[in-house]
Amino acid sequence: MADPARSETATPRRRQEAREKGQVARSVEVNSALVLLAAVTAIRYAGPYMVDSVNQMAVFTFQNMNMDFGMENVATMTVFYMWQVGKILAPVLASVLLVGLLINYLQVGVLFTAKTLTPKFNNINPISGFQKIFSRRSAIEFLKSLIKLLVIGWIAYAGVKAALPNLVPTMDMQGVEPLKFVGALTLKILYWIFFALVVLALLDYLYQKWEYEQSLKMTKQEIRDELKQSEGDPMIKARIRQIQREMARRRMFEAIPRADVVITNPTHVAVALEYKQGMQAPVVLAKGERVIAERIKEMAKRHQIPVIENPPLARALLRQCPVGAPIPADLFEAVAEVLAFVYRMNQKGKGVSAAFS
Repeated sequence: MADPARSETATPRRRQEAREKGQVARSVEVNSALVLLAAVTAIRYAGPYMVDSVNQMAVFTFQNMNMDFGMENVATMTVFYMWQVGKILAPVLASVLLVGLLINYLQVGVLFTAKTLTPKFNNINPISGFQKIFSRRSAIEFLKSLIKLLVIGWIAYAGVKAALPNLVPTMDMQGVEPLKFVGALTLKILYWIFFALVVLALLDYLYQKWEYEQSLKMTKQEIRDELKQSEGDPMIKARIRQIQREMARRRMFEAIPRADVVITNPTHVAVALEYKQGMQAPVVLAKGERVIAERIKEMAKRHQIPVIENPPLARALLRQCPVGAPIPADLFEAVAEVLAFVYRMNQKGKGVSAAFS
């Protein structure tokens, strides 16, 4: 029975691990049906060649019936018969081999794994053995085999029964005519069997795909564990990000004493700027809102850094400028006016807090 807790679709990693273990969705019935088609087709088109080879064997046998069976003759005849049998079976065997390899490739792709050959001690456990014998999978495989046997048996019976009126007169035919009639009847029956097996194979393939997906399903806990293994524990990652933010904030506050001016909103936003000779543009040393803004202003007052109220400019700097980056060109003029105002105030020895708009 399927585990109700395994309700989640398998992840790509789970699928890859199952594939490496040799667990893939593959229908044996598809192989059987198409291999049968390959064999029947080979017999159909290579039939004259195969019959001719059988005739050659028969002629050779009758011509050499009085041959002395010494070791040399036995060896010669053995080689001849093996060669003839090989030529007769070669078209069928080659077709079956090629189609079998092609169908396996289309179903599974290229897959080489030795894990399926690794001995497992559970395989010799009698309890596990009985569980496999009486499992749902075993019951379904038995049912498939029974249905296939009944279908093939019924088609063969119906085909022979329909051809029975024409089958009896073949006993009076001469030469290879009886063989041709039986061969044609056999091919007809095999083609009907093939069509029946195709239907069974299609149903079996859909079932194998469904069962494969069911076997790969995961629990929510397994998905969380896999996420931790592949990407790290989310709690640890969150803690690392928090530490990184705290370190960046600490460095930001440590840089405030170098600022030349702090521009405020006045109560919600604060941005500390530095501009020294040789810089291409003023640099944002610190910025923040609400609590951080209040702390920036407190440190500015502690280190006697001018605090200028300019709400539009403060909001623009907060929105556009990362900490540690120079201001954008479109804010040069506004910031230059603030810095010029600060320099004039410093020269006149005025207070460090003023309003500018």
